[in-house]
Amino acid sequence: MTTELPAAQHAWEATFQADEAGRPLAPRFHRLLMLDVLGRPAPTAAAHLEQALQSIEAQLPYGPQGLLTCLGWGPGWFETHTGARSPVGRPVPMARWENPRLESFDACLHLASDDEGTLAEITGQLFGDGPLDQREHLELREIRTGFVGRGLPAVRRPGSAIPDRAPLMLGFHSGLRGNQAPEDRITITSGPLAGGTTMHVSYIDLDVDSWYEQDPDTRGAHMYSPLVTADAAEKLVDDAKSDADSLPQLAAAHGRVGHAQATGRARLGGVPRINRRDFATLDHGSPGTHFVSLQRTMEDFHATRAVMNAGDATGYHAGIGVRRNNGINSVMDVRSRATFAVPRRRERAYPLLNG
Repeated sequence: MTTELPAAQHAWEATFQADEAGRPLAPRFHRLLMLDVLGRPAPTAAAHLEQALQSIEAQLPYGPQGLLTCLGWGPGWFETHTGARSPVGRPVPMARWENPRLESFDACLHLASDDEGTLAEITGQLFGDGPLDQREHLELREIRTGFVGRGLPAVRRPGSAIPDRAPLMLGFHSGLRGNQAPEDRITITSGPLAGGTTMHVSYIDLDVDSWYEQDPDTRGAHMYSPLVTADAAEKLVDDAKSDADSLPQLAAAHGRVGHAQATGRARLGGVPRINRRDFATLDHGSPGTHFVSLQRTMEDFHATRAVMNAGDATGYHAGIGVRRNNGINSVMDVRSRATFAVPRRRERAYPLLNG
């Protein structure tokens, strides 16, 4: 396939199809290749990496039916190998109860496709014997895998209480158009990374068993808002603002806060600040989420994550704690966090190498 690809690596959504209700369908399978740089790459190494990526992209259609890629670079890359200040800061804990591993990978390559075998094949081409091998200058430190799509969580975790139609571990839809920052909103507009974006990668453990011990309407209330039933949540198509402007009153009246309700308060002019590319995982044998968030600046992520905590809600009702009856806080624990800068496509191979 030799079609012209978008200048922005993160320009994925135009390739997405939709389900019968009109909801966007993200790629069904994902891999995060966590990478460290070996030695001091020269311009020849950058040319080899770019040639390898172009060769892979030429093999497949651009989109979930073929392959989507996004390569980001961590603070350590910029600090060690360029003369530039890192465009992103290092990760930090984002809640009082968190104790995540704060990671410092030099790069992260996000691969996505509707064909799980494609991702394994591409990984082998980049980090195995053959002409595209990158192991002279890139060490593959970790592979993170996962999936998103109707029925996949229940199939991958048989015998659990996960509904058969659920697209993610906690059962509800993700990626509704109005619940995502548009791709132009997350695109950097000036400076050395103009045309690119920033990426935050979290690995989150989910207590799925405890989640499904709650009745469906309680789950709907905790995911969205005290006024959103499970049936209403299933019918959401375009957005899930979920009464964000009424959080104090509803928290006082119902003794709980919704996850979407809390995060909705981070919107600017009614528009979310982050674009989520998260997917379910069973890495290490336990249910979780690899939460990939794209945003123009890391401040957009920090602001969204801060209001998601809904720390103020504890003052509205005695039954609400920092985690108790507070969105999905009680069923999630963050294992790790990492940050990356995502250049535009033409500069994705060892960006700013000559600083």
